Amino acid sequence: MITGEQIRAARAYMGWSQTELGERANCSLSTIAKIERLEGDVGVDILDKIRRAFEKEGMFFTDDGLIKRNTSMYEIEGDGWWLRVLDDVYQSMIDRKGAEVLIFCADDRESPPEVNKVWKKIRNAGVGMRQLVREGNTYLMAPTKEYRWIPKEFFENYVTMVYGDKVCMCAENNTKAVIFRDRRQANTMRNLFNLLWKKLEEPSESTAPDRF
Repeated sequence: MITGEQIRAARAYMGWSQTELGERANCSLSTIAKIERLEGDVGVDILDKIRRAFEKEGMFFTDDGLIKRNTSMYEIEGDGWWLRVLDDVYQSMIDRKGAEVLIFCADDRESPPEVNKVWKKIRNAGVGMRQLVREGNTYLMAPTKEYRWIPKEFFENYVTMVYGDKVCMCAENNTKAVIFRDRRQANTMRNLFNLLWKKLEEPSESTAPDRF
């Protein structure tokens, strides 16, 4: 189990404030401060969130301390895995000029309110979005100009996203995500998306009752 001293050392190495670590690990500032002050017991689930937040950036905890690895792939799984993926999108894209998320094979009807809330947060941060959805789908949360229809025979509701230098793919029957940090792979997928975008039809209307 990781300790408060290790967390404090890892945070210092990464140059993160307690607030930033809390946002990345989906924990409150007071929780991070409490852990680092070694005050009281902390749940294993919270420590696991913190560990995963560091591991996503290549910082790993070992029996001897800490090690920084140059990793280009990581997984996000477990309870609330998709919300943690969207948090990765948010953290990766905020403050980037012209930031945009490209989404293959999405379906807004499948998104629960808590997911839509995070998407709204991402959009409000100035991040653009474009999506490829199934032909005939008019349940569109964003303006229709941000969508293109994929012919039904080529659609599978199994999301792949491109954002920044990352490609995120759903895996294991939508129970986890595998994220690759690889600029050339991201550019390849972005080019493929744009090729399809030019050839596919834009929906003419949206029937979604709620909109971004």
